Amino acid sequence: MAQPSQLAPAGERHRGGRRRRGTALLAVAATTLALTVAQFALAGFGAFSMDKTPTDNAYGAHVVLGVVIGVMTWLTLITVLASRAARAHRRTLWPAVALALLALPVEPLLGEVSQHLPGLGALHALTGLAILALAGWLTGESARRRAAP
Repeated sequence: MAQPSQLAPAGERHRGGRRRRGTALLAVAATTLALTVAQFALAGFGAFSMDKTPTDNAYGAHVVLGVVIGVMTWLTLITVLASRAARAHRRTLWPAVALALLALPVEPLLGEVSQHLPGLGALHALTGLAILALAGWLTGESARRRAAP
């Protein structure tokens, strides 16, 4: 039977006694990445269904998922700030800050303004690609750090 000093909270240790690092960050970043991929699919659906049903709001699901992604990016930043190891690395801290700032204040503003100035719609899409890249970077970085001995 395990000694009380060897017991650890669930998810803190795994085989070999090594601590699991970055599990929460990996989960939040990977979820954000997957939602961002789905967001591009919803944008395409909205764009290609607009000519068939112009009176309907074809972008409704895109807008709702955008809010969810914004919340997830701020949860990613909170997770990085809560982790001493992640907070100490510029390779996780600054991408998390940029991700949160792009996803919540910048991206919705560009989406709203681009309805009145269509040329800014391209910036909305490019910012979406930057969010996708940052979420992918944080997912990969947290997976690498978690796998490191």
